[in-house]
Amino acid sequence: MKKIKVLIVDDDPMVADINKKFTEAVDGFSVVGIAVNGNKAIELVNKLQPDLIILDIYMPEVDGMEVLALLRKENVDADVILITAANDSEMISLVMRCGVIDYIIKPFKFDRYRNTLEAYRDFNNKMIRQSSLSQVELDKFFSAKVSKANDPLPKNMHGLTLDSIVNLLSAARKALSADEVANEVGISRVTARRYLDYLVMEGKLQMLLEYMPVGRPIHRFKMK
Repeated sequence: MKKIKVLIVDDDPMVADINKKFTEAVDGFSVVGIAVNGNKAIELVNKLQPDLIILDIYMPEVDGMEVLALLRKENVDADVILITAANDSEMISLVMRCGVIDYIIKPFKFDRYRNTLEAYRDFNNKMIRQSSLSQVELDKFFSAKVSKANDPLPKNMHGLTLDSIVNLLSAARKALSADEVANEVGISRVTARRYLDYLVMEGKLQMLLEYMPVGRPIHRFKMK
């Protein structure tokens, strides 16, 4: 199957880069462009013709709502996932009426985003292979996005700490050691290593061994 082309729209370059890494960490997706404002988003939609748009709402000049309205007005053949800090009920209700396939509030867990992308990918593959879908298949798509994301963490682990470590490693340009992660997040090395080992076990991190001229090798970690 060909990869799903994704356009990311967010005015914060660091957030956009993290969303890019999160997206490409899921099999079947390729980020073909990043837009830092609404005007650039419309330009890249027309140029790149993405299958999926990851869209923020709060942006200067042309905001995400205007982008979404224009996409719908022009009948652009692309699905939209909102990732935004906007959480008031009126805004959410308005956006859902515009036909977005998911609405994710910042800050969010990688698992929540991954489950949405995996469900979207599997649903699209099924749509390509089949001319019709059953109610069971539709229910599976709409429920799959949040089912795994609600799984409890192991005892003495906290979601905010886990998210901080995932966000740090997603933005890092190189693999980090447990000491580096601990210093950046503000936790002890032992605690950092416990979270890192958990993420390795979950298949989200890759652990590398760096051999030093003197002394023991150092374990380093990076997002898969």
